[in-house]
Amino acid sequence: MTVAISRRDALAMLGSALTATLPLRGARAADLPLLHVSMVPIFVVAPHVVADRNGWFAEQGIAVTTQPVQSGTIGIPGLTSGSFDILYSNTVAVLTALERGIDLRIIEQGTKIPVKPPDPAALVQRKGGGMKSGKDLEGKTIGVASKFDIQWLIAQAWIKQTGGDASKVSYREMPLPSMLDALANNQVDAVVAVDPFLTVGLGDPRFELLAWAQSEVMPGYPSSLWVISSDVAEKKADLIRAYMRGFAKGAQWVNDHLGDPEYLKLVASFTKTDPTLLAKMVVGPQPMDIDVAGIEHVAALMKENGLLKIDIDIAAKIFRS
Repeated sequence: MTVAISRRDALAMLGSALTATLPLRGARAADLPLLHVSMVPIFVVAPHVVADRNGWFAEQGIAVTTQPVQSGTIGIPGLTSGSFDILYSNTVAVLTALERGIDLRIIEQGTKIPVKPPDPAALVQRKGGGMKSGKDLEGKTIGVASKFDIQWLIAQAWIKQTGGDASKVSYREMPLPSMLDALANNQVDAVVAVDPFLTVGLGDPRFELLAWAQSEVMPGYPSSLWVISSDVAEKKADLIRAYMRGFAKGAQWVNDHLGDPEYLKLVASFTKTDPTLLAKMVVGPQPMDIDVAGIEHVAALMKENGLLKIDIDIAAKIFRS
């Protein structure tokens, strides 16, 4: 009889095998092998943050350092150069890197985009802006974290889907926390805001929703991924497995505390956002496995909008734990 073993079960079974290669749980952090992690400080990275703060990585015999970046696209050069071992990035940036020959491995997945509003990301405009469709955005400027990234794709696809000419729209790159100020100061006409900043914006009388563009163009798709280089996958495989076990504990904590005061306090601490505003945030559960088919849907949308020209074997890029 064949017994099916899930990816998480396999990780758990590897724990005893790692005892011989990783330090004991009681070891000081300074004595543990170190993994460098880069991520965007938004609510989706909560599993990593809570696992680090609760010592669940140390329990697995590793220490981590965490460095924030403006966007996952910006973090990819650091990953390929060896500055980072693990990178949180959006799915579009990862697929773009793979097309360009950057050999990455996917180790975890971020939350999925809702199939219907409200979303954790949306197009926001100034109050009274009057824009309702892609046609209205022609000749306008939209703020995004990075051009040709997931926010750019959301905007481009929505503009085309709602009757606009995307070639007539301009984009300005800016950090996620700076978008609302840029919008208020007329530096851009709209922004693709991501939670917790979206919730902050929708609670501010200066702004209003333009469109729930994310769920309209990417319903149920994986929005982000945690990745490593193929070199790290080969040389630090045991450490990455240890990281994944610690991350899994963080993911389970997030799913058990989603939306409760402990969760809101945690997210507020690293996003620097008022917990009362975060309580209004749309939060989905942390997936415990990787949705290969969902990533393939993102790739198809990218091809439709000129971001990908080749097919990518997603299943071949999953880190084999």
